[in-house]
Amino acid sequence: MKGTVVYFFAFDVANEIRTPLVRELLSQQPFPFQIRVGGAAPRDVPFYRPLTVSLKSEELDSNVGRVTIKPFVKVFDVGVISISYEVPFEAATLTDLVPYHLLSGNGIGLTTRAERLCGLVVANLNPFMVNPSDQRGPVEAYTAFCLEDVGGGVQEWTAARRADIAALLCEEAISERLARGQVDETLRLALSYTSEDVTVIDWDAALVVDRSGYFDDVLYMIELANLQLEEYKLLDDRLDRHFLEAYVDLERYHKARRLLFGPGPPLRALRAYRMDITKMSEEVSNITKFVGDWYLARVYLACKDRFHLGHWESSVDQKLLELDRLYSLVQSETYERRMLALEVLIAALFLFDVLALLFRK
Repeated sequence: MKGTVVYFFAFDVANEIRTPLVRELLSQQPFPFQIRVGGAAPRDVPFYRPLTVSLKSEELDSNVGRVTIKPFVKVFDVGVISISYEVPFEAATLTDLVPYHLLSGNGIGLTTRAERLCGLVVANLNPFMVNPSDQRGPVEAYTAFCLEDVGGGVQEWTAARRADIAALLCEEAISERLARGQVDETLRLALSYTSEDVTVIDWDAALVVDRSGYFDDVLYMIELANLQLEEYKLLDDRLDRHFLEAYVDLERYHKARRLLFGPGPPLRALRAYRMDITKMSEEVSNITKFVGDWYLARVYLACKDRFHLGHWESSVDQKLLELDRLYSLVQSETYERRMLALEVLIAALFLFDVLALLFRK
């Protein structure tokens, strides 16, 4: 067998990156990423095309022997940088590929290598970033094993090696350890467009077999889903933290028992944050507005199912609704207090007029 292992790392670095203004990145001219789309695809499909740079290959001594890694950097205007490494391989069995899950070169893991490269990219893009992130959370990583030569028919090969495929994707060196139910679950999201290709999507890794040797279209769907997972996790975490801060601020305001003045700074921060989160959530969703039941759309939906993107998106939407409810509640209470103060003032003026008339008489 021969093929390529592709490692994806998604980094959220800002609220937005003004990609139309980027003319140079890492001393190279970036180009819009392009994939081939088959004739069955809708003609007006809105494919998002991030800025991409292809970096020089490196040869490294790794835990699987001497390897060549080819880095790629994609810049998304939603404030995300996706870094990928391609590592060609030749192996006798699928079990030989299990150590590739934790590939390290020259004593440095790929995650650390990707974080360092991300730092260089951020330094280059800093003039074009809107609200850069002060600190980055854990990177969202994903591994795809791409095979172009399996020594026979793809469908027959897949059916005969179900347990081995499941063991590879679950990072198990001994396929016999896996229960039949686990094997079935791992291969539940397996798709094919022709008899010469198959794609199996799992939570942490995927297997892509295509005798044509062209994997870019399927890998791009996986990369977009991995990017969305990173963004939704980040949005969910930010909302949790902001809710805690908002509750503390509002509780402090209520304890003060103010009548005329509302919680100005907390309310303004709440309104601004609600708008930012809503904008980011919509932009993340917009980069995958695929239509129809064509193959790449089904690959993305399989990734969405396996990554539980629907649950993360629902969680973010629910918290946005709660944030909106909290904002409306505070607005309503502030309005009611001001109306009460106005009514008290009107009543006092009316009483003053009555007393003034009585004293005149």
